[in-house]
Amino acid sequence: DNSTFTNMVLIFIPDKYEQNTRRAISSVNSLLIRYFTGISMETICITVLNTLGLHFICGVSFQMSVVLAFLSGILNVIPYIGPLTAGAFGTLMAIISFYSAGADPALGALTIKLIATFSITHLVDVFIFQPYIYSNSVKAHPLEIFLVILIAGNVAGIVGMLIAIPAYTVLRVFAKEFFSNFKVVQKLTDRM
Repeated sequence: DNSTFTNMVLIFIPDKYEQNTRRAISSVNSLLIRYFTGISMETICITVLNTLGLHFICGVSFQMSVVLAFLSGILNVIPYIGPLTAGAFGTLMAIISFYSAGADPALGALTIKLIATFSITHLVDVFIFQPYIYSNSVKAHPLEIFLVILIAGNVAGIVGMLIAIPAYTVLRVFAKEFFSNFKVVQKLTDRM
């Protein structure tokens, strides 16, 4: 039942705040769905870029390219460690796949191509995908998203960076519903 959580929360809320709370929960729900849809789109975009790079530039078999690219797209959700792990694992597995297929590539050139492919995809993600996908999904400015992730990383490390955008979204929605008369809140929630 979709209304079970809302009803459980409303038990503890005074009657005069019930409508505000209902609107806030509804907004949080829709914005978080948009956020997780955005993360899924980011994963798909990274998978496509890495698949193309690994297959056409590095010469990795298509099946192996798709598997390594999808793994890198999934791991990319984890800040810092995810892209590094995906790049290192993908490079190692691609090299192993060449040698297991009986090919004898120039190891140095292949390694540079593989690292460059993962690095360029990561840079495209950091500078294009993340700011625009995250900002459009939670209706916030890209610089705002960048600052939230940066502050969360400094305060709570990698875990903080993982939960930064969903937590910030929840805070913005409740601030808009209950503290909309403050100028700071009006500026932060004007795109919602």
